[in-house]
Amino acid sequence: MLFSKPDLVLLHPPSIYDFRRITTVPSPISDLVPSTPIFEMYPIGFSFLGEYLERNGINTRVINLAQRMMDKERFDVPRFLSKLNPAAFGIDLHWLTHTQGALELARLLKEIHPQIPTIFGGYSASYFHRQLMDYPQVDYVLRGDSTEEPLRMLVEKIIEKGDLDSVPNLTYRDVNGGVVENPLTYSPASLEYLGNNYAYIIRSALKYGDWKSLKAFWNWWKYPITMVLTCRGCTQGCAFCGGSQDALSRYCGRGQIAFRPPERIAYDVELLSKLSAAPIFLVGDINQAGRDYAMETLELISHLDPKNHLIFELFEPPSRDFFDRVASDLDHFDFQMSPESHDEEIRAATGKQYPNEDLERTI
Repeated sequence: MLFSKPDLVLLHPPSIYDFRRITTVPSPISDLVPSTPIFEMYPIGFSFLGEYLERNGINTRVINLAQRMMDKERFDVPRFLSKLNPAAFGIDLHWLTHTQGALELARLLKEIHPQIPTIFGGYSASYFHRQLMDYPQVDYVLRGDSTEEPLRMLVEKIIEKGDLDSVPNLTYRDVNGGVVENPLTYSPASLEYLGNNYAYIIRSALKYGDWKSLKAFWNWWKYPITMVLTCRGCTQGCAFCGGSQDALSRYCGRGQIAFRPPERIAYDVELLSKLSAAPIFLVGDINQAGRDYAMETLELISHLDPKNHLIFELFEPPSRDFFDRVASDLDHFDFQMSPESHDEEIRAATGKQYPNEDLERTI
C-alpha cells in the first residue's frame, strides 16, 4: 500500500542532537567512516530489521533523522515527529558517540508522544542496557547483534499489550518500575533468514513516500559507497574493539561467528552493481570462514563480472592464492588492513598476532 502507516519507526539520531544550535569540537574520525562527525550514517542493521519485520507483517519505516537535520537547517524536528504515530519508536545506539543524540531524541519523543514506547538497540545499547534504564525516556532495550526476531516479538507484544517475559534479550521495567532483564539467549548461528535489505530500502521509499529519510549519509550522491554484510560476530580478539569476539560473547550472547551464505553475498553484489556504479564494501574478512568459503565467494562474484570497485577487509595476512584469485577474477578492488603498529609487541597487545614478516609479505 502506498503511503502506509508504520507500526514501527526506526530513527537514527545525530551524535549531538543540538549540533545546529551549539558549537562542538568534533573528534577525529577514521577515513573508513564516510559520514561527518555528526555520524549521520545509520547502521546497515536498520535495513535488515525493516526487511525482516515487513516480511512478517509489521510495517516498518526507517528515518535518518540526522541526515534530514543536516540537509535542511530549518528542518523542524518536533513538527516532523509530531506527525508520526506508530505503535513504537526504535532508536539506534550502536556507536557510543550517539549517546547524547539518542537520549535527547528519546526525551523529545516522550514530550510529543508520551504514550508511545521507545526501544533502544545496538552494540552500545547492549553494553549499557542497565544504565539506559535509569533514563525515563527509555522504555526497552534489546541486546544483541541479531535482534530481528526479538524485535518482531516485542512490537507484537506492544500492539497486543501482552506479557514481555517471553521476549529474549529484552531489558525493561515491570508494572512496579523494577528493571527486568530477560535472558540473553537469542543469537542465531545462521544468517540465512536475512532477506534482501536493499530491495526493502527501495520499496520503503515508495511505500512511505519518503526517499530523503533513507539517504545513507551527507554527500552520498556525490561520493556514494555501498556495503554488503558477510557475517555477524568476529574471530578476532582486538583489545580496543567493541565488536571483538570476547565483547560480543559477553554482551551480545554471540558464542560463535555467523556467516552469510556465499550465494547471498554474491546476490547482494549483483543487485548493487545493477543499481549503482558505487564502490562495494564487503564488511568482514571473508577469510574468517576458511579458504573454501572465501574461494567460493570469490568464484560466485567473478561470474557476475561487476564493474564496481570492491573493497575487502583483511583481519590477518591471507594466503597468496587469495590475492591471486582476486586479481584474476576482478577488475577493480583494494584491500583494507589495520596492523595498528610497526612494533610487533604493541600489535600483539592490541590482539593482532601476526609478525612483520607476514605483514611485509602481504604488502
